[in-house]
Amino acid sequence: MAILLAKRFDDINVIGLDPSDKMLKIAKKKIKNNFLEKKIQVIQGYSQNIPFGNNTFDIVTISFGLRNFQYFHRSFKEIYRILKPLGILEILEFSLPSNTYVKKIYHFYSHFFLPKIGNFLSKNHFAYSYLQESIKSFSDSYYGNKMKKLLKDHRFKIIHTKKLTCGIASIYLSIK
Repeated sequence: MAILLAKRFDDINVIGLDPSDKMLKIAKKKIKNNFLEKKIQVIQGYSQNIPFGNNTFDIVTISFGLRNFQYFHRSFKEIYRILKPLGILEILEFSLPSNTYVKKIYHFYSHFFLPKIGNFLSKNHFAYSYLQESIKSFSDSYYGNKMKKLLKDHRFKIIHTKKLTCGIASIYLSIK
């Protein structure tokens, strides 16, 4: 998301936050390969303790990472704190399809096909079994109306939601 934003907007400064040193190294390489070192900075940190002052950011984006938050409520308080008034929170996250047929195909793909291919390519069975389990666990707890309630409970006003790819992913846009 950081690279897409940096490419799309001329006058932008993007800061990426991730607790994983390994992920930050991958990000730095991608940033360098796209010649975006002047627009994007990455730092190591956690969503429940964001190292910036109040009312610092115009936009916070979370793409396929919300389900990995350790402390949802503390993280949302921090995000609210660092967003400027009228700042935007954009969440893009996996979800579970509601259509019965799509759900069956998705279930088959994510439980049988994806782990086998992922294990073959990466030799890391844990990563791909974790992916499917984290999607299911997150979707059971925070999908759709539950996500809207979570946002409202943390004082965000929801301005738009959209299911993508037959409900396999969802976008939640809200404002401080």
